[in-house]
Amino acid sequence: MAGYSNFPFSLSLLSDHRFVDNCLFALDSHCDPGYLLYGDFCYHFETETVKNWQDAEARCVNEQGHLASFRSEKELSFLIGENLLLILTHCNFPTGISMWMGGHDSVTEGGWEWTDGSPFRYIRWNAGNPDDYYGEDCLTMLINSGYWNDDNCENRRGYICKRRGEKCCFKLTLGK
Repeated sequence: MAGYSNFPFSLSLLSDHRFVDNCLFALDSHCDPGYLLYGDFCYHFETETVKNWQDAEARCVNEQGHLASFRSEKELSFLIGENLLLILTHCNFPTGISMWMGGHDSVTEGGWEWTDGSPFRYIRWNAGNPDDYYGEDCLTMLINSGYWNDDNCENRRGYICKRRGEKCCFKLTLGK
């Protein structure tokens, strides 16, 4: 782009962008306060209140999401890294050492699935899990390690909600 090399800023084009009448319109995801953005999704770590698994899922659905699903080690590591220090430094952390996620095998024992319908391919089970100890059908994550356990769905825990980020648009005029 001749004549534009002396601008004091740079612009990186996003995958979802359009030129209309010499203007660049770009879309990017953003999250409401209390949520953390990773990729196109927003995550909320509920550390103040505890709920059983079903009530936690209902709360996430009420917020236009679901209990969190994780699709990769990279996604999980980013979120744990961003939140672990904050979570562990709470003086009176009322939700305990594990938090609800969106996995369950309540339909078919051993047939784990995510409440948001995404494929249950990435796993990070804690040693000896899942063990279905006394009918454990719901998924928790240990907040100090990121490893997963099956758990009794009636236990009351903190939880992680995940929802699609809202698209935000900006306009840059490139005209003469």
